[in-house]
Amino acid sequence: MRIVFDGLVPVAYGQAYVISRDLPDMGRAFAGQANGLCGVGEPGALLLMTGTHSGRVRFTIELHDAEPPAAADEWQEVVEVAFHPTTATVDLVPWGQGSLARLPLAPDGGPLPAFRVRYCALGMDEGRNPFGLFDPDEIAEDDYTYMDQRPDRYLLSFWPQGGGGRSAAGAPPADVIARQTSRSAAYRHGWARGLAAPPAFRERDEAEAER
Repeated sequence: MRIVFDGLVPVAYGQAYVISRDLPDMGRAFAGQANGLCGVGEPGALLLMTGTHSGRVRFTIELHDAEPPAAADEWQEVVEVAFHPTTATVDLVPWGQGSLARLPLAPDGGPLPAFRVRYCALGMDEGRNPFGLFDPDEIAEDDYTYMDQRPDRYLLSFWPQGGGGRSAAGAPPADVIARQTSRSAAYRHGWARGLAAPPAFRERDEAEAER
């Protein structure tokens, strides 16, 4: 296991990204998914939702050679998705900014594997409070350091699941909600499930229903 990033990530509108090239559209990233925390509906991109709306949150990003053990009990939210990067190295990108860190997922020049991704979160409900765990009455008017001390934190783990590209034409990313405890995550999941599935997904579902 290698830690490829460990630090504070600026977020705005509760969003950050891991991308091969282009930033994802929010609706298309989550359309057809059960989970609303890690959107993977656009090729080569992950859209990551946080409890914090604006501020800097702690992210740890790990690269594993094989599937890691189940998420530790401390993580209140756990989702998994299938991720198909289009480049061997991807970028961690804050909302409205350029690349914060380069994340090498595979050797350059070799076959590009498909990945399984586990996104874990802690303290999302606390993160929704603009002041986090601080009392706003005790914060000086010109003191914004509380924005760098957000109560929510996140773990993003990658491991190769074998085979490049999608497993079947038009198949949706296989996403799973493994653990959900917060109201914030429940709201995000409900929002994602309410999105209309992309046409390719609907056609597949209709074909399966007719069998």
